[in-house]
Amino acid sequence: MKGQILLIVLIGCGLVCGLESVRYENYKVYQVRVDTANQYKILSNQQKQLKLSSWREARQLGEYSDIMVPPSSQEQFEELLNRFKFEYMLKIANVQEIIDQQTPKQRSSSMDWTQYHTLEEIYEWLDVIEARYPNIVTPFTIGQSYENRTIRGIKISYKEGNPAVFIESNIHAREWITSATITYFIDELLVPRRPGLLDIANNIDWYIIPVLNVDGFSYSHEAERLWRKSRMPSDPTGECIGTDLNRNFDYLWMLTGASDDPCSEIYAGPSAESDPEISQMTAYIDNHIPDGSIKIYISLHSYGQYVLSPWGHTDEEFPEHYPQMMHVAEGFANALIRRYGTVFTYGSSATTLYQVSGSGKEWAYAVKNITIPYTIELRDKGQLGFLLPPEDILPVARELTDGFIGMINAAREANVLSLHKRSFD
Repeated sequence: MKGQILLIVLIGCGLVCGLESVRYENYKVYQVRVDTANQYKILSNQQKQLKLSSWREARQLGEYSDIMVPPSSQEQFEELLNRFKFEYMLKIANVQEIIDQQTPKQRSSSMDWTQYHTLEEIYEWLDVIEARYPNIVTPFTIGQSYENRTIRGIKISYKEGNPAVFIESNIHAREWITSATITYFIDELLVPRRPGLLDIANNIDWYIIPVLNVDGFSYSHEAERLWRKSRMPSDPTGECIGTDLNRNFDYLWMLTGASDDPCSEIYAGPSAESDPEISQMTAYIDNHIPDGSIKIYISLHSYGQYVLSPWGHTDEEFPEHYPQMMHVAEGFANALIRRYGTVFTYGSSATTLYQVSGSGKEWAYAVKNITIPYTIELRDKGQLGFLLPPEDILPVARELTDGFIGMINAAREANVLSLHKRSFD
């Protein structure tokens, strides 16, 4: 079972009800341990009938899945767990109560990192910093989304000739903590208040897209808080909406850890780079960033507290630069832990979490020759999952900033920041 994942399809009103607000009143989240192949099969067979939604999948036997269950299925679900002797516990008793706590009573007029901001608010803030720091901040757009929203990014550069880090955030719509923390990090780079920050601001160019999945992110604010995918229709009937954009990159697309079911949460799309968000971002990197200048690629996600490197498609081999990847990941994790004691686990996706193909970091390494590519999964370990309260934004953002300082220092030690194109032996 190693490398296999529990694929649980989200079937619900949000797929077909337009912008009518979806509420999760009395939805529960269970932590379920999967100990046998038969238990794995039982859960997989019940996913559609019981309308189960996977928050986190069991990677192998003996590990846990976090599963959200609607009120109509809870009694039957618990009977199933008890009948087949699953070990389980209730993690969240009412999902909607947690969501309501994330909604500010009064929206802030500025970016203050005490609440989660909408796409419009983030873009208004980008306008402000672009005007305030014209010699440091260079705005760019990669194109338009399926619903014709502009996908914006910024380049932060204090001088010419720096190696670059590329960060894409909020590729999964419901992972709000990612855009919240990366906007804080942008602010820190613009007004660096300590030597470590001043160093990585002055000596690294940062390309950052705060929200890549602009349609899904907007939909998660307007209608369905736990929406994950893009918003491009997935099948001719229009019943299923969206692609898992982190399965849509053109490297080993659909090999493993993805689905060809348009209703699945991990639907990889009808073809590689089928969604404009991915095709336009890869084209932007190809056509507008000097070849060989990006040394680190980061896809920012939540949750689980992981730094995940290639390979995702196999746990039987490792990339040539795996030792460097692990050294830099260790530098990130060791720097991050010092502030609050938050522990990050690092390793390849396939050996550490689950198998996946068609993801951003795999494409970055195999196609663009970027030596250090990661998926970074932020807090937490599953207590609240995608629903971290607003008061957690600043602690998560501060420790992430610490981690990035450690990451750059470790990358120097591993000699991966020199400006020459990486070659394969």
